[in-house]
Amino acid sequence: AVVGHSQGEIAAAAVSGALSLEDAARVVALRAQVIGRELAGLGGMASVSLPRADVEARLVGWEGRLDVAAVNGPSSTVVAGDADAIVEFVAACRGEKIRARQVPVDYASHSAHVERIEAELLDVLAPITPLASHIPFFSTVDAALTDTTTLDAGYWYRNLRHTVRFEETVRLLTSKGFGTFVESSAHPVLTMGVQETADVTAVGSLRRDEGGLARFLTSAAELFVHGTSVDWASLFEGTGAQRVDLPTYPFQRRHYWLEPGTRSQSARPAAGTDAWRYRVSWQGLAGDTSGALGGRWLVVVPEGVESAGAEAALTGAGARVERLVVDAGNVERGELAARLAAHGDLTGILSLLGIDEHTHPRDPGLPLAVAGTTALAQAAADCGTGARLWALTQGAVAISPAEQPAPAGAQVWGLGRGIALEHPRLWGGLVDLPDEPDARAWQRVVAALTGRDDEDQIAVRASGTYGRRLVADATAPVRRHYTPRGTVLVTGGTGALGGHVARWLAGAGAEHLVLTGRRGPDAPGASELAAELRALGAEVTVAACDVADRDALAALLDRHPPTAVFHTAGVPHSEAFLDTGLDSLRDVYAGKVTGALHLDELTRSLELDAFVLYASGAGVWGSGGQSAYGAANAALDALAERRRARGLAATSVAWGLWGGGGMGDGAGEEFLGSRGLRTMDPASAVRALGDALDRDDVCVALADLDWTLFARAYCALRPSPLIGALPGVREALGGQDDTGREQDGLEWAARLADVDPAERYERVLAQVCGGVAAVLGHTGPEEVDPDQAFSALGFSSLTASEFAARLGRATGRKLPPTLVFDHPTASALAEHLVGLLVPDEVPVFATDPEEAGVRAALATVPLPVLREAGLLDALLALASPERFSGAARFTEPDGGADIDALDDEALIELALRDAA
Repeated sequence: AVVGHSQGEIAAAAVSGALSLEDAARVVALRAQVIGRELAGLGGMASVSLPRADVEARLVGWEGRLDVAAVNGPSSTVVAGDADAIVEFVAACRGEKIRARQVPVDYASHSAHVERIEAELLDVLAPITPLASHIPFFSTVDAALTDTTTLDAGYWYRNLRHTVRFEETVRLLTSKGFGTFVESSAHPVLTMGVQETADVTAVGSLRRDEGGLARFLTSAAELFVHGTSVDWASLFEGTGAQRVDLPTYPFQRRHYWLEPGTRSQSARPAAGTDAWRYRVSWQGLAGDTSGALGGRWLVVVPEGVESAGAEAALTGAGARVERLVVDAGNVERGELAARLAAHGDLTGILSLLGIDEHTHPRDPGLPLAVAGTTALAQAAADCGTGARLWALTQGAVAISPAEQPAPAGAQVWGLGRGIALEHPRLWGGLVDLPDEPDARAWQRVVAALTGRDDEDQIAVRASGTYGRRLVADATAPVRRHYTPRGTVLVTGGTGALGGHVARWLAGAGAEHLVLTGRRGPDAPGASELAAELRALGAEVTVAACDVADRDALAALLDRHPPTAVFHTAGVPHSEAFLDTGLDSLRDVYAGKVTGALHLDELTRSLELDAFVLYASGAGVWGSGGQSAYGAANAALDALAERRRARGLAATSVAWGLWGGGGMGDGAGEEFLGSRGLRTMDPASAVRALGDALDRDDVCVALADLDWTLFARAYCALRPSPLIGALPGVREALGGQDDTGREQDGLEWAARLADVDPAERYERVLAQVCGGVAAVLGHTGPEEVDPDQAFSALGFSSLTASEFAARLGRATGRKLPPTLVFDHPTASALAEHLVGLLVPDEVPVFATDPEEAGVRAALATVPLPVLREAGLLDALLALASPERFSGAARFTEPDGGADIDALDDEALIELALRDAA
């Protein structure tokens, strides 16, 4: 995605494809001419280190003269307006000890001044022709994902007149899963605002006086070490560079790079339903372009699909390759088993059937990819081949929010996870290709087929290879507050799960509930449920409607257009994979998948507040005996991701076991509980659903799981990197934590309370010095003098911001980017952090017995005695906040006007210098 700030939106529009280069240049040049001729010399702008609400409160009395021009972060606001008013406002702020500075411009963008040039701007910019962008464009005028065909002359006037809603737009982007921000500019001015707004990676491209390739590559490296994939190969193309062997002698015991792998998630346990929250993440995999196969491999290809790339890659890796073409719409299982057996002993089977996005000729709701993969895996099991079966898909998973998963391929992934649990020796794994795989992508496929590190759910992209992971998601922030309104549709509304959500909706304010089911009012308990909902104040319509019937559903939606949809319809399905046929697939898909697709298509024109899909954990981590059910539920997750990528409401919830009439009730409850799957109380489950909507989740799993018990069964016959980093899994499987990996900040901070004060201070000081060393490039914390001023160590404003972010992650706290001049030495900062992390403890300044005795003696002296002896004032002066915290007093340079002209970085540099 791309986002721009003020005039930067013009560049963003050009980059996204929304404006041609000529049109973008027209907007820049002609608008600047009009501003210079009509507005220059009349106004000004100022930056204030306060939240927007505080600035607006201080603008009372300045109405008509000053406006809020831009909101760059939680404590970074820009005002604009009359030149004399700007001078007066800045002086007033400084009088209140509020940081404020004039921006060196003589006009007032984003203020009422712009209104006088509206007509001329609309005239000179009228010829521009906005286009549909090929990259999502997030507007800071509207704080929304924007249809770029609307970026006409009127938009570029509003871009100049209206407030820049940058902070809101950053929050919107993070809510949609974007976690890396690159500021493309000659010097970063927005990265600190981004980091203050959200816990994300924010990196500039160039810096002042560092505009060359070295700075650009350093920035790319900074992104890389924060987990962003970088295509380094393009940097060396044409240079003759090649990989070389490392020395065979042992390295010195100093580590200069990050350890690969996932950070430990054994943080402080989440409370309540937050502990049920999980999401899928993608972890970059090392060593992804080398691998040797050997042996005989069979490539299974659907009719009409090219397989030359796959065959060439396997051959290049040393395999002898044979090819089998399959008509997935007409193949019989027995026939296919015979054809497989005819190829004799095989080392491996690579199936391209998952690439086919066509539907079955006899079952239009069923993808050929699913039917074909099912038939192939069953035939391979029937013929007793010893080969591992790998399924290849293309664009089936979304490793970034902008990707839209291919429907059929996504379902193959859900199917494959179930097959892996039932037939662990047969199933190799899943590999997803990019839309346009090149030779390097095929090399990564080969590396994946070697089964390195037991990875079996792998996505190959131009930026690298990624392994699928399930991670805890207890701390996702609240993005909104969903409140039901108007008419809400609940499919499967007369069933157990539909009834629970209907009660919650009625109690939360929904005025009209439309409950559908195949039997409608005749469903058991329907009339009683309707009466209960009416008693809660809602109007209720119970309708007989099969959501798989598009015409019937369309008619229902015409009669009752909803503001929100909750799709709970679907029939649980359990059946051994080898017994699963087309009839089973058809039954599972009808209500759950086909109905969801109809709802998606028929409600796109409505402005829905919520579009909720009830999925299952079987589609996320797989379940033995539920491969078809897993495929169907994976379809719902993929649909939610596609809708959200198009800017539509969507939340797919992969549920665990419901009590209160759900799948967790009955004879299987005790058995499932022994496997780590605990039933969820319906009231708590519905509350967790409300939290998911408030957090604006796209795909979230809500399940009460004991991972220690779960892992023992789940990984009994097959290791699973998917769940390997979850709490309790390594312990259950006999593994130990890797002490070389970065500790989770919250866990580290929590342990401080359990050690004595002296050791607590030393631990915090070591963390601070380690952070300084890492940011400034020292080889270790021992090279950092804890009593030396940070300014003398070489900090700049940018390294100060990076240090604060790093230390915040290490301690599990959000820390301001100004730490290094608020607390100008490592020892002073450590003292501050001890008080912050363990607030009930007095900071430790020294640990020798003599000082302890003196402090104990002082504690016994009454205050009147100290006062009469003339010592109290002196002691209080020594214990002043400045001395106690280690904060320095800064002196203003001669000539107060000089400091007014300094920008943010210069102010921080000044503070660092004076702190020394």
